[in-house]
Amino acid sequence: MVNPNDDPIKLTPSRYETWRRLFQDERERVIDAISTTDLGEHVERIEHVGSTAVPELPAKDIVDVDIVVADNAVATVSETLETKLGGTRLENTDSWYPLFRTHDGQRFNDHVFAASGRKWKISVVTRAVLCSRPELRREYEQLKRELAHDHDDLTAYSRGKTAFVERVLCVGRDADDLEFDFTVPIDQSAEQA
Repeated sequence: MVNPNDDPIKLTPSRYETWRRLFQDERERVIDAISTTDLGEHVERIEHVGSTAVPELPAKDIVDVDIVVADNAVATVSETLETKLGGTRLENTDSWYPLFRTHDGQRFNDHVFAASGRKWKISVVTRAVLCSRPELRREYEQLKRELAHDHDDLTAYSRGKTAFVERVLCVGRDADDLEFDFTVPIDQSAEQA
């Protein structure tokens, strides 16, 4: 059983190329797991998100994967992944079931989201902005280091990033050089995945 609250809040230097390869491998495992069912048609996208998806950004050594599916398939897809890949699945909301797992010693957070949800969009926008804005990436690194130093509680660590992420969403909405195939969420305050 994998409990995300047992993971230490310890930042490691960027291993972007390794993390990218690990994401690709996990993506293939996810695709293989659902390809033997009729669920493949419900998967809309699989995204590498979080700090491991941003070059030159220190991160917890956990690869975050957003698996975006048809709204009515969240529970079924996440249950299938838990059965075929292992891990600990939480039924967070109707539109978000995270699966916390380990494969060959590497931690993964496979988040199954409803396509209509907001949280995966926030993750995609945050990744795009941090990849394209070195000054914000450096500021985020500093914030993460301070939060990791001040907190050993994952919830407090995550909440401490909220205001920064909301600023990043504003940048994503206003940026002429970034394009998204969805409406950028306004903020996280009323987050419903």
